[in-house]
Amino acid sequence: MIKPFDKSEYACRVRETKQRMEQAGFDLIICQDPANMAWLTGYDGWSFYVPQVVLVHQAEDDPIWFGRAQDAKAAHYTTDLTDANIVGFSEELVQHQVRHPFDELSDLIKHRGWAKAKIGVEFDAHYYTARCHNHLLRGLPNAEISDCHELVNWARLVKSKAELVYMRQAGEICTEAMR
Repeated sequence: MIKPFDKSEYACRVRETKQRMEQAGFDLIICQDPANMAWLTGYDGWSFYVPQVVLVHQAEDDPIWFGRAQDAKAAHYTTDLTDANIVGFSEELVQHQVRHPFDELSDLIKHRGWAKAKIGVEFDAHYYTARCHNHLLRGLPNAEISDCHELVNWARLVKSKAELVYMRQAGEICTEAMR
């Protein structure tokens, strides 16, 4: 598959995001908005019907994709993330009445040594449900979890040279179509 942007474009986006995180006082952000996940990693999959996130931590070079195990193939296919940074949750958690994928997400965060981190989550993301939030709070009682206030959304507003190339091409196509 030809990816829309090369790895350096995503690395630049992650650096920009980390600068914004530092200014906002976050060690870790958990992005659940599909557009933000794609912007940070290139992830492209229609799997947002189940919980999935991209984690960005100040001390990590690359983001971590976390989602349904069967959807991990799309992460391998559409991103440049390493195998270690693509984590699928247990299939039995899909639509489970009691347990939730964010239980395993909390375990992943604890395993990485981030249990006491200042964590930003996207309160306004359509797919960040109250149930997700409750399981995250329960799973990470020593973390400081708060709204990251569209931190990545605002970073996406400033277009890179690579993005502008595509936007100009799209404009030319639209102009030609209208003719």
